[in-house]
Amino acid sequence: MLPYVKQLTRVLSERLGWNRARMKLMARLMRALPMQTTTNLAELAVVMKPEVETDSTYRRLQRFFAGFEFGYQRLGRFLLDLVPTEPPYVAVLDRTEWHFGQTAVNVLMVGIAEGGIAYPVAWSVLDHGGGSGAGEHTELLDRFLRLVEPDELRALVADREFTGSDFLKALDQREIPFVIRLKKDRRIGPPSGESSGEWSLPVKMFARVCQPSQAKQFPTPKGLGGAESVECQVTAGRLEEDSFLILAGRKVDPGATLDLYRKRWEIETLFAALKSRGFGLEDTHMTEPDRIRKLLGMLALTYSWTRILGIDREAKEGAPRECANGYPEKSLFRYGLDRLRELMANWHRMRDELHRCIQALIAPRSFLSCS
Repeated sequence: MLPYVKQLTRVLSERLGWNRARMKLMARLMRALPMQTTTNLAELAVVMKPEVETDSTYRRLQRFFAGFEFGYQRLGRFLLDLVPTEPPYVAVLDRTEWHFGQTAVNVLMVGIAEGGIAYPVAWSVLDHGGGSGAGEHTELLDRFLRLVEPDELRALVADREFTGSDFLKALDQREIPFVIRLKKDRRIGPPSGESSGEWSLPVKMFARVCQPSQAKQFPTPKGLGGAESVECQVTAGRLEEDSFLILAGRKVDPGATLDLYRKRWEIETLFAALKSRGFGLEDTHMTEPDRIRKLLGMLALTYSWTRILGIDREAKEGAPRECANGYPEKSLFRYGLDRLRELMANWHRMRDELHRCIQALIAPRSFLSCS
């Protein structure tokens, strides 16, 4: 076994405490994923354990994802420790979907937004394609709350898919501050106690008073969610002639609503890093939800480590080169991924630096403070 794979195995064993043979395989996967930048098991098997026949390694990978039981709460604590910021957090909830043949692979995820990208903390894999429901949202929320207390959240940010009445009530009951975008035809009414049972106009009617590129905060809370409404502060803006950005916020500073909602894009950046711009998540031939959930666990660990190394590299070498359009040539994630691949490919002459980078998994904030 390569020396740095042994070191990775020790770190994983200390942090997760799972079966040591499984920790060895996970350490080898954390080496193979950056090297191959794919989740196709056949391609990963080629570099996993060169002294063993590739077919044998491939079958072992299949058994790992089919049979090994992850402890997701302990893994979630590990991932939360890899977020290089302190509470209060901005949590971002979103869904991504792709297809393998005719089979949909549908993932709900909560991440912590930080520095332009999200860090994955909790996720679930649905057994159907298409939109998700309030029950699925609430189940994932409760998993997340086993790791993060409500008072450690500045806000939960989400898009229009997550405005079901039952989910809004679940957020309210758990005292979660939130900023969620509303569909323009969503009906809102007066605060509870003032409602006569008749609901107001669609929310786009409130936004029509705005000029293009203008936003307006409505001075009183609006009832949202049905007869037992959740009172929200509504901020509305007109993007174009018939395009609106309408946000419902609760337990957040109304003046910060728009800035908080902009954080939602950070989970889209995470999905891009897991897919086409990094680890090739859609390359996998697995479709069974439990196996996809385990695969995401491996990607979450490797991704978070890679992102930390990108921040460290920026501190030591400067930011990535700028293109002619003024944007960086590489994201900090890609900056870290390229460095990790270089270290692993040349470990025999860069072992001290690779050893230092593995320390990022033990104490990431201390690691970055020394960068």
